[in-house]
Amino acid sequence: MKLRTLIFLVVAAVAPTMTLAQTICPPTPRYTPCDLIFDGTAPPALQAEFRSPKKETALVKAFDDGVNRKIIRFTPAEAGTYAYRLSDGKTGEFTATEASRPGWLRAANVHHFAAVEGLTLTPHLWMGSTAGDLSSFDLARWKALVDTRAGQHFNHLGVTLVAAGDATAFQSPEFFHAAEEKILYANQHGIIVDLAFMGPDGLMNTLLASHDARQKWFTYALSRLAAFDVTWQGLEAWESYDNGRELLKEIAGYLTELDPYKHTRSSRTSSTTGPLADDGWLRYRSYQTDDAAIGAVEQQVYQYPAVNNFSAGVSDTDEFRRKLWQSTVSGQYPDAAIPNEQAAAQMKIWYEFMADSRHWELEPFFDADGLRGLALEGVEYIIYAEKPGPVTVNLEDHRYDGVWFNPVNGQFVKIKEVKGTVFKGEPPDRSHDWVLRIARDGTKASMLKSYKFESREIVPQVIEGNPDKVPFEMVEPGADSLSLSPGARFAIKLKRESKALSQMLYEWTGEVTVDNRSYRVIGTGANGTFQIPANIAARYPAALHVKVTALNGLGKVYTLDRNYTLNK
Repeated sequence: MKLRTLIFLVVAAVAPTMTLAQTICPPTPRYTPCDLIFDGTAPPALQAEFRSPKKETALVKAFDDGVNRKIIRFTPAEAGTYAYRLSDGKTGEFTATEASRPGWLRAANVHHFAAVEGLTLTPHLWMGSTAGDLSSFDLARWKALVDTRAGQHFNHLGVTLVAAGDATAFQSPEFFHAAEEKILYANQHGIIVDLAFMGPDGLMNTLLASHDARQKWFTYALSRLAAFDVTWQGLEAWESYDNGRELLKEIAGYLTELDPYKHTRSSRTSSTTGPLADDGWLRYRSYQTDDAAIGAVEQQVYQYPAVNNFSAGVSDTDEFRRKLWQSTVSGQYPDAAIPNEQAAAQMKIWYEFMADSRHWELEPFFDADGLRGLALEGVEYIIYAEKPGPVTVNLEDHRYDGVWFNPVNGQFVKIKEVKGTVFKGEPPDRSHDWVLRIARDGTKASMLKSYKFESREIVPQVIEGNPDKVPFEMVEPGADSLSLSPGARFAIKLKRESKALSQMLYEWTGEVTVDNRSYRVIGTGANGTFQIPANIAARYPAALHVKVTALNGLGKVYTLDRNYTLNK
């Protein structure tokens, strides 16, 4: 269906100073964008205030759509009669009809997502694919991609709106017409479009160098795009911008002012948006890393959901599947760059398995003898055995149903009833990775009848930072100064030995606090060489704050830090 088929039917009425529209709107399904079109000379600040059947209001600005043509685009969320008042005082009404969709996407239950409508929360199992630059797709190829991904249960497609090649067109109505038609097609097939506004490496600074230019463009772009089913993903590779953090704060201000639907928001990243979590605008964390340490450590620190493109550079299907499940047991939802259709099929299998779980309550679980998993303790345990062998899982004392799940082909192998406080067993074979699910299926079924979205409170843990209680020490770098090149060595030394400490994950971060660019991940693991980006500081030498945060095999988090002088 083309966007123009959703437009209000308009009958023009001539006013002394402008041509306004006397609108007759056909019944419009909820969550479907409609356009009020004004042909003729209209005031530059034309806008409309909409009032829903439940008296909720939203202010929407008009945008230019060519010469002597303005549009006010609005999406109703309630069924019934909407009233609107134009900025010149004229009023009108239209009717929104029922539609089978649960609401706008929001972060929920600390680390998860829900479609929210009033007080009703419907769990959302995010499964996304990053597709690249939106303008690189002609409409036929885009539709083919959407059709394929929708058939595989994908409900997100990540794109970049403005790429370097769009520099001459990105402010034109024609540029937006093409983008809107693709976004609408994805929405009609149940797919939310995750939209990064501009490409990496300072592209926004090149195309929109001044604050006034950015404000004008975002006012225009958001007036056109906010009515669609999207998430906002800021800038592609925000770390590649010297002023990425400040630009994202500025963009967040435009979103607060101009997005009446309050779509959830983050940014595209080279590694992690964890550094932005304390800035107040971010609603979910975005990652691009196959390093399990980054996601696993930060999941225990931050209160936002996490979405990870775990597959950058991965072409082998088996490796892709392993990275998918490693990311999952770290608590992250997948948003992968799909290398081939065999990999997409692995994600379809993942989705069908996870959709049968209480995924919106599962949290990383560590009490599985060297393995990692997810659990709602006493109800459901999902343990990933990447290297299959004997498995021991400590449980709450109940009777459970148990299965081994083959993530390669989606088949289940049932095991005998599990009871007591410990499960011991082994996968059906050792030819590939396996997933163990232990659950009280009857309890899960009864919980689904409850009106409550969650059955427990999720509270991030208090991080242990007392050096006397931290079970390791920083032994490298030993000098007081570091340089960008060659990279400095880093290392920790354990103060004692234990099973939990033998399974530690380490994340090393660096920050030049005075420059307000926030931290960067500069290393992972117990030892290695720092990779410090040159734009971590505005000027050199700089005071670099280095912190190592570690997660032990039982899920306890520790941190130590030290200050250095950083030279080029």
